[in-house]
Amino acid sequence: MTSHQKTIAVLAASATILLVFVAFILFPLIRSIQADSVRVFAARQELNQISLYEEQIQKFEDLSKTREGDVTLFRNLFVDRHTPIAFIEFLEKYSQDSQISLKITPVESLKKEEDMWDSIDFELTGKGTFPHALSFIKQLEYSPYLLEFKNVILQRLATGEVDFSFLIKVYTK
Repeated sequence: MTSHQKTIAVLAASATILLVFVAFILFPLIRSIQADSVRVFAARQELNQISLYEEQIQKFEDLSKTREGDVTLFRNLFVDRHTPIAFIEFLEKYSQDSQISLKITPVESLKKEEDMWDSIDFELTGKGTFPHALSFIKQLEYSPYLLEFKNVILQRLATGEVDFSFLIKVYTK
């Protein structure tokens, strides 16, 4: 074999070895690197999404802590449907403060479709002077409960007092 043939044989063997190296080692290695980089990119995106969720959760927790008092006030707007004792005590206290006599009668009301919350109706009847009855109405208006006047009747008596009857809707939990 001549030196030229030896050179060609060595080059052919080297090319074959190089081709085998590229085909069986380098290409799978590159494919594996590409697959790993895709997984790393997906994991990085997932980590960014989780960080965003954590940030939003932290903002929500901070907001809920600052608004906790407002939520408590909102919950206290509603009367307990099954035991409205606190509301009735509130009515009795303000009737005594206003110096009027008061009779409280709960009236079950039908819930209408347009009503957002359940409610109980109370009929309040009593006697007192006109300024005291108005004072009682004002105290009801500014009460810490969510209520609505449905009917108000004031009737002047010969003694100078007024006889009154209120029908109020009080929203319940």
